[in-house]
Amino acid sequence: MDGDQRRELESFLVQTEGAPPPVFVGRVGVLEDIALAAEQAWKGPGSGLHGMEKATRIVQGAPGAGKSSILNEIARSPERLRREGVPVPLVVMLKSGEIEEPVDILEPLVRRINSSAAGDFLSRYSRTIAGEAGVGLGPVRVGGRVETSAETARPRARWNLFGAWVEQNGGFDRPIVLTIDEAQRFDYERKHPIAKLFQSLHDGCGLPIVLVLAGLSDTEYSAGRMDLTRIPVGQVHNIGCFPDHEVGEFMARSCAHFGIDIAGFEQEVSRLAEPCEGWPRHLHIVLKALGSEALKTGNLGQVEWRTVFDNGRAGREAYYASQQSEQMEISARLTANVMSVLDIGINRPDVIDLIEKNIGEHPSDRLPTDIKTAEEFLIHLLHRGALQRDSRKLYTCPIPSFRAYLLEQGGMVQNHSQTLEPA
Repeated sequence: MDGDQRRELESFLVQTEGAPPPVFVGRVGVLEDIALAAEQAWKGPGSGLHGMEKATRIVQGAPGAGKSSILNEIARSPERLRREGVPVPLVVMLKSGEIEEPVDILEPLVRRINSSAAGDFLSRYSRTIAGEAGVGLGPVRVGGRVETSAETARPRARWNLFGAWVEQNGGFDRPIVLTIDEAQRFDYERKHPIAKLFQSLHDGCGLPIVLVLAGLSDTEYSAGRMDLTRIPVGQVHNIGCFPDHEVGEFMARSCAHFGIDIAGFEQEVSRLAEPCEGWPRHLHIVLKALGSEALKTGNLGQVEWRTVFDNGRAGREAYYASQQSEQMEISARLTANVMSVLDIGINRPDVIDLIEKNIGEHPSDRLPTDIKTAEEFLIHLLHRGALQRDSRKLYTCPIPSFRAYLLEQGGMVQNHSQTLEPA
């Protein structure tokens, strides 16, 4: 481990949960599909009409599955999306929390395409929406300023204004992949201006832009509310655990990245990763446990492996506790009863029915006071990572050990035959 690797490892050990992993492995099918979408949207330089209908991609999964890691990877290394005969796409990554109105999507695009001419586009946009709304839309950012108005009408945002500006500033020279993280937060009906903007892309507006929405397991539902219809099954990617060979690759490459020599200790590293069940966030936790000890000792020959195992387990348990919300804790028995049958996977109506049938008089059998319906409780469990909808559109718990933790918290235990008994 050289000085640069030591400093990078020290930085990794204090990173927050949202930081990208030290190395990126797997998810080849997802990357290939996004690359295909960019290829389909690109009709060649000088083409007057680009785009492809229904090209929207959705990447969804429970917290810690690695959705943001995929977006970070293609933003950092867009060449991962290279296809023969197609220029490497421009990847523009946004977060849903940054988006309040259409200009919050258009402005980052124009600044990435031609920052020196961005002010011209934003001035045109301001004049256009002012004319449509009567006196303007406020607040609107124009060249770094904020203009306000008492009028709150919502004019339509049109991609043709953006497309005309691009053509006047050299034209499109590559496809654009527009990614939006935490897209499950979009709570828009189909007539909202942002929904209309997305619909135009989804329906094929003649521009070489592909929309990728990433978020929790109900992101597809949020897209449907915005009327992004008929997204083919193969374009909705439900991501979860790594297969065993990718777990090994992640640990080996991560250790090599930080200069941790695992030669002769491959078995110990494999045993360390085994309880993670292939879950990306858990692998991140156990890598920190190993990295912390390696930083102290300088090499794995002097590492106290029992300490590393204990710290890894403590990290996973802390993660479970952070994912168990106050509402799930209050309704611990109700949560456990829902989790008790999720090893086989059930559909949405049956999950709602299961919740309703298990609501009782005991405080821990009731819905939390701020959650009024069984469907709201289902959505809450999705957002906490207790539930995930898979490719069969069935709901399961994506992390078996998290399921076991929630069963225990609700007073239920699993015996070796997988039946459930009161604790």
